[in-house]
Amino acid sequence: MTQASAHNATVIDQHNRQAGEYARLTASLASDRPTSFRELMAPAPGDRVLDIACGPGLLSTGLAPHVAEVVGLDLTPGMLSEAGKRQASLGIENIIWVEGDAAALPFADASFTLIVCSAAFHHFERPAQVMKEMARVCRAGGRIAVTDVTQTPEKAAAYDRIELMRDPSHRHAHSVEEFLELGRGAGLGEAIVRPGQSGEIPFDAVLATSHPRDHSKDEIRALLEEDARSGKNKLGFQAHFTDGRLMAAYSTSAFRWDRP
Repeated sequence: MTQASAHNATVIDQHNRQAGEYARLTASLASDRPTSFRELMAPAPGDRVLDIACGPGLLSTGLAPHVAEVVGLDLTPGMLSEAGKRQASLGIENIIWVEGDAAALPFADASFTLIVCSAAFHHFERPAQVMKEMARVCRAGGRIAVTDVTQTPEKAAAYDRIELMRDPSHRHAHSVEEFLELGRGAGLGEAIVRPGQSGEIPFDAVLATSHPRDHSKDEIRALLEEDARSGKNKLGFQAHFTDGRLMAAYSTSAFRWDRP
């Protein structure tokens, strides 16, 4: 098994396990999410949208009423099952779900006018290849929009270490400059960048979606608690206590490239 296929197997294993829990968590947080990413994407009625690593379909179903068609692609069958359930519950008809690898998109060149990816780049084994694939399937004049957790270079290693303990499918939380370099490497030029923040999330809710292999949830929680008590944010989670509950907040960034 190649390194890439081994990592994909880890992604599928982890995300099949967490699909239902993750769907419930993201749905519960949806009302608190800012609208800035949708404004940055600028969806239009004529758009054909590709949602890469669509997960349980929150972004796809949110975009579908505003565009012509959405194709939601994910590597994990369990996530696509949750996405299909959400689509059915909302009575949305203009979404197609596709099982596939973001690093080898099963679509022809210039197939879409808007390509989006939310909260997934930190899982990709080959992020530069994914970005090149996004550029390949985007029409001239189209848009590519990405949002994900971003870390400062000095905190990325500590953050990645904790996330890998919690979720073995994690790879790397990129900095803003690393994302900009990914765009340049794919021939996309400069990007519009908008910094953001996840808001407070109970860390126990995050752990509920986690299936660590070599570490216990109690071990991971203890590290966050220690960081919260120190007040130094050494791990990059902005860990703190609110009414005695351990909370985390994630620094995020959103990017949009206009396809030349």
